[in-house]
Amino acid sequence: MYQDLSTHPAWMEFDLNALAANYDELMRQVGPGIKMIASLKANAYGHGSLETAKVLASRGVFALSTGSFRDAVEIREAGVTTPILMFGGNLPEAAERYLEYDLIPTVYNMETAHAVSEAATSTAPVYIKVDAGMGRLGIDLSSAEDFIREISTFNNIKIEGIYTHLSFKDTKGQEWSRRGIERFNRLNERLREGGLDIPVTQAVASANLMVGHMDSSNAICPGALLYGLNAVNPDLAQIEPFRPVLTAIKARLIHIGTFPDDPALKEGGYHTIRKSDRTGVVPLGLYDGYRKPQDGLPAAVLHNGKRCPVLGVSLEHLTFDLLGSKAAKVGDAVTVLGSDGNDEITLAEMASWQGTGLNDLLMNFAGRLPRKYSGS
Repeated sequence: MYQDLSTHPAWMEFDLNALAANYDELMRQVGPGIKMIASLKANAYGHGSLETAKVLASRGVFALSTGSFRDAVEIREAGVTTPILMFGGNLPEAAERYLEYDLIPTVYNMETAHAVSEAATSTAPVYIKVDAGMGRLGIDLSSAEDFIREISTFNNIKIEGIYTHLSFKDTKGQEWSRRGIERFNRLNERLREGGLDIPVTQAVASANLMVGHMDSSNAICPGALLYGLNAVNPDLAQIEPFRPVLTAIKARLIHIGTFPDDPALKEGGYHTIRKSDRTGVVPLGLYDGYRKPQDGLPAAVLHNGKRCPVLGVSLEHLTFDLLGSKAAKVGDAVTVLGSDGNDEITLAEMASWQGTGLNDLLMNFAGRLPRKYSGS
């Protein structure tokens, strides 16, 4: 990741006060008695897992969760003692390293269960992942009860939690998710009736929270919503009152091109679509996470409060039309995402230009640019 902004002047800006406010709002909505296992997967959706973990730990979050051992170790070595649940993504032999850093393994096969039991020098907590219909990771719901009861007899293992995940975007997916969660809840009821009362149960995540679907579990695991990202289609639910934690992506002008006569408009290169005799270049290209807009869509950046059309995106540069501005100078800040004056380019708008989703867009930028934080 670049750190010297003079050698590569492009960066992302995050508001940690928005993250704290989103956490508080979620806890207000779900009410007392519900625990939050905050998702930090994919480096906290590209927001920075360490900085995010520190804020959430300071708010008293019940637990953190991630699939990245590297991120988890960084959080631990920074002094954060909050429980960290490790999502699937490891081979069984990773169990020893997980326990070394006081991380909670997820078990969804017998190989991992045996590895944890053998690696533990005292009783180690684990969570069981159940596949209630997603078709990804987890022990299938049809065999989960027998699997969990067998794991509960293992030496050096205590089942602290059981969870599932059923993400969706639209009304059809919402009903599918609801049915899967109901089956998950019935599994938990059967386990309790059989004398196995698992302390933490969780099925509800951001999409469910956005449509007001709570269940009988005692924990939630939000990801997108914590960062102010809409987890479902806008016609199903709106993001308010949650605020985006990513507030801006910016870069500085490194070059101003002037073309009063030659090459002529429409002649070739980026001149085929420029409308004025001045263009600007910032060091934010494909390598940095920006993607070319779909044909015919009017991608833009903001300069001095004015929306300027994107002319082209190459490996390391973004070129845009300055629309004749004579005030532009090398070093000017250019807003690729966020507000400038009375205009704003939102993450959803940029995603629509590029024909992708919010998570895909965030992952394009994740780890490629320096992050600047404000608040908390």
